[in-house]
Amino acid sequence: MHLRVVLVEPEHDGNVGSVARLMKNFDFDELWVVNPQTPLGDEAAAFASHAKNLVQSAVRVDVLDEALKDVSLAAGTTSILPKRTANVLRTAVTPEEFTRIVGPIKGTVALLLGRESKGLTNLELEECDLVVSIPTAYHYRALNVASAAGIVLYELWKSQHGSRRLYIEEADRASRRRLVEMFDSLCEEALILPYKRRLAVRAFLNVLSRAPASSRETSLLLGVVRQSIQRLKGEF
Repeated sequence: MHLRVVLVEPEHDGNVGSVARLMKNFDFDELWVVNPQTPLGDEAAAFASHAKNLVQSAVRVDVLDEALKDVSLAAGTTSILPKRTANVLRTAVTPEEFTRIVGPIKGTVALLLGRESKGLTNLELEECDLVVSIPTAYHYRALNVASAAGIVLYELWKSQHGSRRLYIEEADRASRRRLVEMFDSLCEEALILPYKRRLAVRAFLNVLSRAPASSRETSLLLGVVRQSIQRLKGEF
């Protein structure tokens, strides 16, 4: 699936730059701008930061139809949900559902983001095959256009690359067990009552198991516990 981000009549060039930056963050590079209501100048470049090239290479067109040429699917975004089930125009999917739908598509998918003041019109949504809406608090649903773009782009990127975890070298089981044994010894030296000591050691193991520590973190904790035991024993 190839993504085309389409900004419809953006009113603030800073938002165009912010969307371009988010596109670069998540490795999307095709930006179209329909009838911009503001020059894409210094503010757009400043907000884009290292994605200035996406602003500079953005395809500018006068009408939405031009931006939707040759796309396999067009998806419009909205924060306005239907008050009645009869309003099928604004029946929307979440960003997560959107990614599952478009994932298998081999062609270009256009993601439409509307004006900062009023979003996409009903006529523009009529041009879309799908409507996407981000679940938010009922009393204030509208998101800034760049914030909305960031959420949808992240979901798309995650679906393609997986929820990659930043690499850390986790401590092995033997090191974690050694730390638990040292903690047990610390409790013993601190004269913790036996039944409380057993519970404390089990609680300590539970905490380590729920959030595995890195090798470096485990090494630091071992050092602190070891020195604490030595001080309690009066060894230094």
